[in-house]
Parts: sequence; structure tokens; C-alpha cells
Amino acid sequence: MTTLESTARSNREAGKVAPRYVAWSAYAVPVLILTGFGLVTTLPIVLMSYGVLRDARVKALRWWVGLTAGLFAIPLVGWLFRADPEASLSSMLHPSMAGAIVLSSLVVIAKIVRSHRG
Repeated sequence: MTTLESTARSNREAGKVAPRYVAWSAYAVPVLILTGFGLVTTLPIVLMSYGVLRDARVKALRWWVGLTAGLFAIPLVGWLFRADPEASLSSMLHPSMAGAIVLSSLVVIAKIVRSHRG
């Protein structure tokens, strides 16, 4: 058994791994933002926020998930109070804001992968 395998095993045994729904939600956010499904991204962000608030194993991710949720909330509120009733959230999302949301969710993914690795 290598050191990497024993460290990963000890993290799993110690319960330091993130729940699967938090990890899958973190992976879904950049995919949904970059493919143009802006409103559907609400569900993974809500799941990530719920997961980090309820589960002590992912306490270290709270700031990054909060940043991701806050960055997503800004265009969502703008979309809710829009003047054009036919505009989609993806069309109202500025490219730099989309990049910031994707970047913060990639940091969450990197932290999850790092904690699962050991």
C-alpha cells in the first residue's frame, strides 16, 4: 500500500471527506454556467450551501461556497427584477461574473479533491 492510498484511507476513516451531493454540486456549477443553464445552477448552489451549513466535515469550504453563492445571487436578483420578461438568466449574466462564479466553484472542487486525496 502506498502512502497516498493510506492517507486517502485515513481521511475516509476519519470522516473528512465531503458528502457526495456537495461534490457533485460543485462539479455541476461550472458545467451549467458555461453551457448556458443559468437558472438551473440555482439547485446545485443551494445544495452546496445546505451541505456546508449542515455537515461539519466540509466546514473549511464555507467561505468559498459562500462566495460562490453570493456571486451567483447578484445576477439572480437582477434577473428577478428585470424589465424584459423574456430575458433569461444566462443572457443577463455578464461574462466576467460568469468567470468569477466558475473560478470560485473550481476552488471548491480543488479543495474537495485535495481533501479526498489526502
